Amino acid sequence: MEPEAKWNSYSDQVEIRRMSPRSQGFTKLPGQKTCGKSMYLLIFVLLISVVLWGTLLFLFLIRYKEITQDLEKLQKSCVPHNDSGTVTIIKQLQVDQWDFKNNISQLSKTLNKLQEDQTTMRSKGTQVSDQLDRLEKDSTAFKSQVLNEKNDANQAREKLQEEIQKLWMEFHKANASRLPPRLDSLEEDPTAKPTQGSVCTNCPEDWQLFQKKCYFFGKEPKTWSQAKFACINLQSRLVSIKSREEQSFLTKNANNKGCWIGLRDLDREGEFQWMDESPLNYTNWSPGEPNNQGQGEDCVAMRPFNGKWNDAYCRGYQDSWICEKLATC
Repeated sequence: MEPEAKWNSYSDQVEIRRMSPRSQGFTKLPGQKTCGKSMYLLIFVLLISVVLWGTLLFLFLIRYKEITQDLEKLQKSCVPHNDSGTVTIIKQLQVDQWDFKNNISQLSKTLNKLQEDQTTMRSKGTQVSDQLDRLEKDSTAFKSQVLNEKNDANQAREKLQEEIQKLWMEFHKANASRLPPRLDSLEEDPTAKPTQGSVCTNCPEDWQLFQKKCYFFGKEPKTWSQAKFACINLQSRLVSIKSREEQSFLTKNANNKGCWIGLRDLDREGEFQWMDESPLNYTNWSPGEPNNQGQGEDCVAMRPFNGKWNDAYCRGYQDSWICEKLATC
């Protein structure tokens, strides 16, 4: 409540006193002095902020002016020195651009030519590849034909050798009276000449002596027919085994190789005969043998390591073969 400005009379003064807060029992608030101080402090801070912002603005303006001046100086210093070089570079670039445009058509023609050549080369490469494939197929077919012809020739040769062997045997039988005595008769006949086998112990070089006979162990693979003729060339024949002692000697000296021996059933299946036509009194068959498996097994070989007998394919190869003949004096 605002007091009325009436100071002329005592009643008015009394009225003012009645209307004052103090007269009505009000006292001064405790925070009134604190609020006044806070107001002064806020005003002071605002004044300092204004001064600082003004200072910063002044510094920014000065720096902007300096930068502007530096740029003007730089422009003035650059234009006189670099303008001619820049113009020269621009002109050179324009010339190069013009030359490049003039060469575009030539480059395009060259590229088209290269593409055409590439297409041609691809076509020729395909043709060459096809020709190589045909040549490879022809070569394979030719090799197969040659191998087949070689196998046929080998089979024909082996058949011819077998025929020669049979003819040789027939010739031997027909002319038995004109040929030297059989090897077994020399061993059994005590009246035979003592120049071979009975008391003589001489064997050729590379031959081994055992019980009045000389043995040769072949060192290269052969078929049965090849082994038989190899022995004939050495003036001997494939071995005929007559005893366990002889078998042990042969097994020991065979060097763990499969060896052809002189036993076969070429004339009649199952009827095995020695090359010297002596009876088959001693045998050393491996279990299950002879069995005549596969394409026919008509010739006999000693197995490696144990020396057991096995009927085998005559046109197959064994690592060794054994020839025999009587020792000489």
